[in-house]
Amino acid sequence: MVGDEYYPDHLLPVIREQEVRYRRFAELREQVLLEYGYNTARAYWGDLEDVFRWAVERDKDVLALTEKDVKQYIALLRRRKYSHNTIRRHVTTLRKLYDELISRGHRNDNPAKRVIVTSVATKPNAV
Repeated sequence: MVGDEYYPDHLLPVIREQEVRYRRFAELREQVLLEYGYNTARAYWGDLEDVFRWAVERDKDVLALTEKDVKQYIALLRRRKYSHNTIRRHVTTLRKLYDELISRGHRNDNPAKRVIVTSVATKPNAV
């Protein structure tokens, strides 16, 4: 936890809001990961931590992303040169997170549901 003595008063509400967001996210993340084996849960955990950091950097609530946000996140994964399968796993992980939110009555939609990850066509080799 961040000590109050290190932050100006005008920034404290932002810090506290981020802490609350992270606690909500972490609780939900743990619920999503319960049904998976160790390796799958570890991969999904990393995916969820990554999208959480991405959202915080853009002052977005990871539990309230839009379809446009998900597409922007996928664009970042492509710029990082992640493989097609890794990007698909990230999207699958997001779908599971939002399905859990829907099942708890916190959302009515899943912004990752309609997002389709297409493979990027490669240029043919020169002869």
